[in-house]
Amino acid sequence: MSVLTKIARRNIWRSKKRSLIIMIAVSIGLWAGIFMIAFYNGMIEQRINSAITSELSHIQLHHAMFRKEYEIKYELPEGKKMLEMISNDPDIKASAGRIIIKGMIASASGSNGITINGVMPKEEHLLTKLPDKIIEGKYFDNHQTNEILISKKISKKLKINLNKKAIVTFQDKEGNLASIAFRVCGIYKTINGPYDDANVFVKINAIDSLAGIPNSLNEIAILLQSNSTLDNNQKKLQQNFPNIEIKNWKEIAPELGLTVSVGNQMAYILMGIILLALAFGIINTMMMSVLERTWEIGMLLALGMNKFKIFVMIVLETIFLILIGCPLGLLLALTTIVVTNHRGIDFSKYTEVYSSFGYKSVIYPSLTMGQFGIIMLLVVFTALFSAIFPAIRALKINPAESLKK
Repeated sequence: MSVLTKIARRNIWRSKKRSLIIMIAVSIGLWAGIFMIAFYNGMIEQRINSAITSELSHIQLHHAMFRKEYEIKYELPEGKKMLEMISNDPDIKASAGRIIIKGMIASASGSNGITINGVMPKEEHLLTKLPDKIIEGKYFDNHQTNEILISKKISKKLKINLNKKAIVTFQDKEGNLASIAFRVCGIYKTINGPYDDANVFVKINAIDSLAGIPNSLNEIAILLQSNSTLDNNQKKLQQNFPNIEIKNWKEIAPELGLTVSVGNQMAYILMGIILLALAFGIINTMMMSVLERTWEIGMLLALGMNKFKIFVMIVLETIFLILIGCPLGLLLALTTIVVTNHRGIDFSKYTEVYSSFGYKSVIYPSLTMGQFGIIMLLVVFTALFSAIFPAIRALKINPAESLKK
């Protein structure tokens, strides 16, 4: 085998130009494929982290009927006691109670359907960092009650400026229409355009009595210390509160979980297409090499070298071509990922486009060890696949006929 290895290694350098072209192609293809997967990872991780920390949290608790009908009458029994119990758990980083009401916000310029989030200012600050998203004005004042936070989109749409009044209308627990005037204390903006278009925030004590559920909650949101403890904490909460609907972020927003699984599949499919294109290029190169060496291979066969060794020699040549190009491609890819993960890739020109889908305009590519392992397996498969056809072609050479040429 050592002799065959030496022969194969020397053979790939007999046509240096052709071999170098293939090696460079392998390097570029591998770099492009790996970086593409890392870039997509960065987008997905960013979207999920943003959704968890700013919108959904890790886990939400509701009355069993609340998310089916979104009626305010479906409140959490003894919700504030539940919140106190939950907040003492060491696995929980932050938790907050809310009143969630579907309603409408109106100004002199028009109206807009919204979700009214009645929040506990201090707890909501710890849970979602809501004050950090305020671009005009300020967070809730401890001494004021009828204050409202609206998004930049709603502000523009309804022409409601800072310190101006907005009328919020909704149905109370009994189904009667209720209206209340709020003064805009702040205008916020997140990276998720659709979310901004549909959510306003008020103090929970400004709306609970008017809604007919004083001192009650219909949602508890929980942010965990780590996403890795999600399943265990969800099971523990379900045991503690068996009659309450307890959902994690994947169940609340299944489209996010679907995005991850479909995205990973698409990334590997595209990587496979790149490697397949490289494989055909390598097959073509090796077929040319075999045809050019018909007399030489025929001579080796005539001298007694068996066909298995010829097969192994061609396979080794093909594998060497790929494996020599791989380290450069891997080095380029990993270097690019490390640099861009630290600095980020800025797409500020397309901020509005990205925000309409809930993504930030700065992407930080990343790659997991599991993905790296799968890519290496795909590369090995490509090397073996590329080697088979030229090796089979070499076995079909007739020694007698080849020596006549």
